[in-house]
Amino acid sequence: MENKEYRDIYEAICRKAALNAQRIGTDLREFPGRMDGRYFDVDRNTLRPVEHIFCWTPSFFTGMALMAAQHTGNLSLVRWVESLYEKYRAKVFDTPADTMHDLGFMYTLYSTLAYRLTGSDTMKELSVRAAEVLAHRFVPNGRYIRAWGRMDDSLPDYIEESLKQNNFFANSQGLAIVDCMMNLPLLFWAGETTKDKFFTNVAIAHADTTLKNFIREDGSVCHAYRFDEITGEPAEEYNDCGYSVGSHWARGTAWAVYGFALAWRFTGLERYRQAVLKLTGKYLELCAPDGVPVWDFRLPEDKPARHFGSQETWEYWDITDPANRTLNVDSSAAAIMACGMLEFLSKEENESMRQYVQTVARTLAQQYLELDPECPGVLRQQNGNATFASFGDYFAMELYARLLNEPILAW
Repeated sequence: MENKEYRDIYEAICRKAALNAQRIGTDLREFPGRMDGRYFDVDRNTLRPVEHIFCWTPSFFTGMALMAAQHTGNLSLVRWVESLYEKYRAKVFDTPADTMHDLGFMYTLYSTLAYRLTGSDTMKELSVRAAEVLAHRFVPNGRYIRAWGRMDDSLPDYIEESLKQNNFFANSQGLAIVDCMMNLPLLFWAGETTKDKFFTNVAIAHADTTLKNFIREDGSVCHAYRFDEITGEPAEEYNDCGYSVGSHWARGTAWAVYGFALAWRFTGLERYRQAVLKLTGKYLELCAPDGVPVWDFRLPEDKPARHFGSQETWEYWDITDPANRTLNVDSSAAAIMACGMLEFLSKEENESMRQYVQTVARTLAQQYLELDPECPGVLRQQNGNATFASFGDYFAMELYARLLNEPILAW
């Protein structure tokens, strides 16, 4: 594909990001994935607000809006992002205990990106505060950032009964997850911005713990790892997003590759460069020729991705038919991985990575992108469940931004 085709795609996504900002208005929520991509066709009172401890995805919409603002000069999108400030301020200033490790996703794609675009001291201060709250999830004796739950293990009063038994609260002690590699850029940024090495040291410690415990000898990745809550000693692999303990969740590999590529950029440490090479080598060995991986590389042939292989029937296709395993794909993993590889390629050329990125850009454009402005969603077939989701939409947008050398990027 030529740059003009990439530009046409990117501009269509920018238009969609602007329309979505209008659709959201001032009531930003945790909009769940949907098969039809119509995120907003739901009673918003049933959805979690930004302030909810469980909320982690709203900023993919603000990130897309800010990227669109940079590209188009549409300052109304900046004003829209600024109109949401009080929700984000309250989360880390008023109720900082009601947060989880995804503060990196939330504030990098909200206030840090806004600060880089506008120079706003208010947004800068908000991101520094978010980094402080994130850093205090660091468990010193295990040298990891705890993923979920309040650090005092209490439950917020507003938590519904169905969530009280969820792993995010009931089983979160001593738990770190690979996704957190993408939360570390907030800490690295805060370290550079404030000149306080505390933030950088926490980020490096967590990255090193991930490197030691999450990456297996063969280059595959586990989703989560549990540490002894008292001693901090490594205990065992854990899983909450892949097929099972011992499996190889594709998007987890993508989070790790992008996170280590960014850690290499911020620190220059060779061990992070080597981690990217090891992880991508295994990923490329297993990935489909079109660049879009199965949701979990170790998903059994006779199991569907839906509900971790536990669902027996589904009206949309025969999920027990091994021939339909090709439908258990995760296009978001492909988009995230391509962005991570482009981050690596910004420092060092690698032909295998370059070819993968070009393949994914073509495949997504030809088979997975939804550019109809009437549909809020951008990227089909995410998460092995045939859904659109805001995180994959954002990284698809970032992929084409990077291919076009757009100057403002979040990380």
